[in-house]
Amino acid sequence: MIEHHQGYTAIKRQGRNSFRPIGKHPFKIIYNAQAVKYDLIQQFEVSTGNILPSGVKSNLCTQLVPNLGKELAVMKLQIKENKK
Repeated sequence: MIEHHQGYTAIKRQGRNSFRPIGKHPFKIIYNAQAVKYDLIQQFEVSTGNILPSGVKSNLCTQLVPNLGKELAVMKLQIKENKK
């Protein structure tokens, strides 16, 4: 599950032992890696315009994140070559 938040992420030292927030910046709270992987796969589907079968999605979700990125990059290149 990925939640979007708007909150204080930057702080500034004020005095000797205190800090104060200096700006609000958007950030995400990630509760599990599965949600991140699924989000990457959805972004891939939107960018290529192709919908992957559920078996392929579940197979990709079991891979490590660096391998998942490489796989999606290779698939995107192959899709571009096939469209030409």
